[in-house]
Order: sequence, then structure tokens, then C-alpha cells
Amino acid sequence: MQVQLNDDVVLDSRRAVWLPRYKTLVLSDLFFGLGASRRRRPDPMPATPQMEIWERVFSLIDDYAPEQVALLGDLKPSQGTVEGDEAEELRTIFRKLKAGGRKVVQVVGHPERSSGPALEGTGIEPVEQHRVGPFTLMHRRRIFVYPRHDPSHGFWINGGVHPLFAVPAPGPMAEPDWLRLPAFLYTGFALVMPPFVSYAQGFEVIQPERLPRQAKAWKLLADRLSPLDLGELPPTPEHLRTLTRPPRKGKDTGKAEE
Repeated sequence: MQVQLNDDVVLDSRRAVWLPRYKTLVLSDLFFGLGASRRRRPDPMPATPQMEIWERVFSLIDDYAPEQVALLGDLKPSQGTVEGDEAEELRTIFRKLKAGGRKVVQVVGHPERSSGPALEGTGIEPVEQHRVGPFTLMHRRRIFVYPRHDPSHGFWINGGVHPLFAVPAPGPMAEPDWLRLPAFLYTGFALVMPPFVSYAQGFEVIQPERLPRQAKAWKLLADRLSPLDLGELPPTPEHLRTLTRPPRKGKDTGKAEE
């Protein structure tokens, strides 16, 4: 499913942005490098979600035939270490992405993440920003503090925020309930993308009252995109405004035992 933001920007329910005039496909937080390593963990990611990720990637490429693919974010957290056949898996994926002379660009949010083991053999040299026509691609955890965009008729496209909205919905017994849904968010000066992988969702629910008047949002539910009436959304209950981050393995274990 698609939503046309304007003549130059299309939102795709497969969690992608298509820039038709510039034949560029934009994806955020694809985390290519999590495949092989996750399969070795004691709690491996089920094969179906991992295959679904690749199916979405290549169905988007088949449908749009882009000349350029822009990846916002790391290949894996901090472009970190690769294990076993993970390096070959990454190289294979990038060979497919670059097929037919297609250009692949990676935009990272922090200079210290501009290199790492996950990049070896991919031929990718990350950048902090990338201009596509009048738009500037970035990957930063911020919404309202962007510098003024030049040219003024363009805007920032950011993959680092992971918009999440709390939406009221009836529960199983018709009781009041809430859903926290990923979304595309357009603030008037920036388009903020959801992560391509669902398990990388945001941890802070966006409060509509803090958004500019011209802001628009489209929620993602299954394979559908539908507009959110930001002016009609009730205030998010306090206990739903922040999601608890799971503790990192090997950290705070001593405190837990105490």
C-alpha cells in the first residue's frame, strides 16, 4: 500500500520511502548483519521474520527498480563484529543490492560508526548525510532541532527516531485499550521513517500536542497505512509514554542478584 506525500515522495507500507523522480529507495535500520549471529543465539530469531525482511527488501526492488538504495543506520549495531558465515551473508546481500550497477549508500548517525567489521567486503563507505535532489537523508535521534534546510523546498528524511504513537482501540471484551503503532511522521520540515525491522521499534511514544500544527502521520498496521488524526488523538496515558528497554546481557546482573 502506498501514500503519496507529494509528487516526489511516496510512503510504502513495507516501511520504505520511494523518491520516484530520483529513482531512490530509502530504508531505515535494516540491520542486515543480524541474520547469522541471531541464528546462533540461545534465543534465535524465528526464521520466518528474518525471511520476511529479505522478501520485503527484494519485492521493493522488483516493484520500483531503483537506481539507488539508501540505507539509514548501521548494518548491525555499531557496525560490529561478524560471526562465522555472517560476513559472506553480508557480501551476498550487497551483491544483490548492487546488481545491474545499482548504487548503494549508507547514512550513519555517528562518526564513530562510519567503519566496522560488518562493512568489510561490502564496498560501502558510510556518510553522515546524503543529498537526493532537494532532500537530505540523515539518521539522528532528534526531531525538532534540525538546522534550516537548504533548499527551502526540500526537507530532511530521518531514520533515527522510530515514530511510535499510542492509539485508543477496543480490547477483546470491548473494554478501552491502547495500541502502540509505528508510523511515518511528517513535521513540515522533516519526514521521519519507521524502522524497516519491526523489532527495532521506538521506546518513546510521540505526544501529538508537542508536534507542529502542520504535522501529519500515517500509522502502520499489518500491511496497511492509514492517516492518524493527530488533533483528535487523546493524551497518551502516562504509563504508556515510555517503553522499558530490555537490559543488555552482561549488564546490571549484579544488581539484579542483590
